[in-house]
Amino acid sequence: MENWSAPFEITNWHAWSPAVQTREAWLEWAKKPYSTNGEGSPVVEGMQAINRRRLKQLGKMALDPTYRLPPTDSPIIFSNQYGDLTRSYELLKELTETGAVSPQSFGLSVHNAIPGLYTIDKKLHSNVTALASTDGVMSALIEALGLFAQGESSVRIIVVENAVQQEYKNYCDFVDESYGFAMDITPGGNLQLAFSASANNQANPTLPSNLNIFRFLIGGDTTFSEVINNTLWQMRRAS
Repeated sequence: MENWSAPFEITNWHAWSPAVQTREAWLEWAKKPYSTNGEGSPVVEGMQAINRRRLKQLGKMALDPTYRLPPTDSPIIFSNQYGDLTRSYELLKELTETGAVSPQSFGLSVHNAIPGLYTIDKKLHSNVTALASTDGVMSALIEALGLFAQGESSVRIIVVENAVQQEYKNYCDFVDESYGFAMDITPGGNLQLAFSASANNQANPTLPSNLNIFRFLIGGDTTFSEVINNTLWQMRRAS
């Protein structure tokens, strides 16, 4: 038996990747997706230079679309599976070579550093939740629905992943796509979510789960389903 969530809607969104950068380009990408990888670096326009200099590519991809959204004091949910691996690798390399690490770099490597820097720069007092989940956007949406049930009227979700450098690929399989997107969602609207256990664990063959879900959220399809880690996630959009 399917148990659908309370309805919700996306009220605004922006996204950035090295290959897809404007809303118009993302809407075209949603019709016919392709790799989001490339050589570009986001600007993060509107962030103070002293804070922007502390960001590496992962942080810039997360915050560039976030700064394009209107100001908010809503709770923030930050979703990223692996953390800032580029910074972590540099710290490990520094530790092995010198026996010490930079306190600032270490502080900026923790999982909530990117949304934390955003709230500092914007002088926000918003509640921030940082998730490291293989279910990505879906975990963030579940968290948001819980906040709505507690009376929140809006939630900002930030999702980011970066292509993993070769040193890590020697040991594990990683999704090799770079992207960041930010969404404001509110209760009510035409979207609903459901999940259930599934014995099938076949991944989507063409897109990472986060991008596949994002494609549905900004597109016009009426139904979505994907199995992630033995969980069948479904969404539907009322016409």
